[in-house]
Amino acid sequence: MLGKSPENAGKSPKAREAVAMSSQAEARYLVELIAGPMRLGENVKAALSRVARTTGLNDRRVRGIWHNEARSIRSEEMDRLREAARDARATEQARNEHRSVLSLLATADAALGLPGPDVDRSDDPALGFGPRDHDRPLDQGH
Repeated sequence: MLGKSPENAGKSPKAREAVAMSSQAEARYLVELIAGPMRLGENVKAALSRVARTTGLNDRRVRGIWHNEARSIRSEEMDRLREAARDARATEQARNEHRSVLSLLATADAALGLPGPDVDRSDDPALGFGPRDHDRPLDQGH
């Protein structure tokens, strides 16, 4: 092929189209992230109140951010929102890892033929959890 390569070769077209998010839009996104999914029986006002308690911001200020009524966002407010969002992400990640570990344990129990977690296994001698000679009831007290 003869000719010159286009000047934009190797450059992503998205980079030129990227638009910086305004502080108001970022704050609203962070409020939504901190609120997480709505709890059963909870309305939006209660979820925003929960965000206000988490961040230490005023209820009305959080509702104003949510409804795009805030004209500006102060840096300390953004810092609080970002910190709470980081904590919310970390909590969600920990919950996901916990669910994953529980799933792996259930799979291992099933593979080994062990009873489920709802079965009391305290007296199963095969697992080594049975009473021992040095065990005594709590009410004897010695």
